[in-house]
Amino acid sequence: MLIAAQPRLAWRKPLAHISKIVGQGVYPVPMAARLLRVSPSKVRAWVYGNGGEAVLTPELDAESGKDALSFVNLIEVMFLADLRGHGVSLQSIRAMLARTKRTLDLDHPFATRKFHTDGKAIWLETADETGDRAIIDLTDGNGAMLEVLERSFRKSVSFDLASGQANVWRPSADQPRVVLDPARQFGRPIDGVTGVPTEVLADALKAERGDVARVAAIWEVEPEAVEQAAEFELQFSRRLAA
Repeated sequence: MLIAAQPRLAWRKPLAHISKIVGQGVYPVPMAARLLRVSPSKVRAWVYGNGGEAVLTPELDAESGKDALSFVNLIEVMFLADLRGHGVSLQSIRAMLARTKRTLDLDHPFATRKFHTDGKAIWLETADETGDRAIIDLTDGNGAMLEVLERSFRKSVSFDLASGQANVWRPSADQPRVVLDPARQFGRPIDGVTGVPTEVLADALKAERGDVARVAAIWEVEPEAVEQAAEFELQFSRRLAA
């Protein structure tokens, strides 16, 4: 039976100015980096500049947590990392963001549904402007590669119907019940059906020596919620220890 391994994860709740961050989600840079499988130095550079020019705009101010990302920033970094993985340059990403902000009037385009549904022209214009081979390849012909990229993103991210902003992320296709929702538990990983943190269920399973049925009964969740929470936490702890 899967039991979450050491070291345990510490979800740090900011205590000061808590009213300013409710509903935004709070992810210290090391935690965000592990969730996204991106190095902390890249996360800091993209969001805070880290001595250079930042690519994204941080949502959390210095009072709330200078070294932490909001949920929106987390989603932005995820998509930015995907673009970099496809070979798109930071120069082109900056150009794309600037054009999107002007054209669609979006402060955080990569975390907004409108960009991912209506933004094909922006991709094409950015390719023309920068001559970036990676973007040209993505948008070549009927844009099939671009559609694959966007479809993969939309499969794991859900958007608020009213604002169009990302509001739920399913970080693993193997554990579909596990979600991050900034409106619940400060955005920490939870069982999406019941809202119980995955860390709590994994710790309970360890305490009950792998008895899934007992943990499910204690916390009034489905057995699959316990199993998926434990699997998620085990994989996450392995990343922490690597």
